[in-house]
Amino acid sequence: MARRGRKKKPERASVAYTVSTIILLAGIAFLAVGLHGLHWPGTSREGTSTVLVLNGCGVEGVGRRAARFLRERGYDVVDFRNADRFSYDRTIVVDRTGDMESAAALGLELGTSSVIQQIQETPLEDLVIVIGDDYERFLQDVEGD
Repeated sequence: MARRGRKKKPERASVAYTVSTIILLAGIAFLAVGLHGLHWPGTSREGTSTVLVLNGCGVEGVGRRAARFLRERGYDVVDFRNADRFSYDRTIVVDRTGDMESAAALGLELGTSSVIQQIQETPLEDLVIVIGDDYERFLQDVEGD
């Protein structure tokens, strides 16, 4: 006759296996959280972001003036040149790395709410600014050459 109501004790190997699995999973989780900051962009890099300035309004010297404006505020302007066309009405900030916080902060500094994201696998710069016809709003006090 079989005994009823009595539970079988777990074997020591089974308990050790369960504990080892829990420790291993905790270690993997800890490692993943620690590496997160190494592989994904940080939150805000305002002031240290690399920036490309594009003249999208066609006014001579506006790219140089915008570069000076940004450099005075701590941005690393890597280049300034003409955009693909000169018919941009508004200045646009383009985030290339997934750091929309920095892009939005720069947009505030430039007085524009036109902030978009175009993430590239290997971007040459963090942010791109396309200067539009509204450039006077932030460049009115910046001298030209």
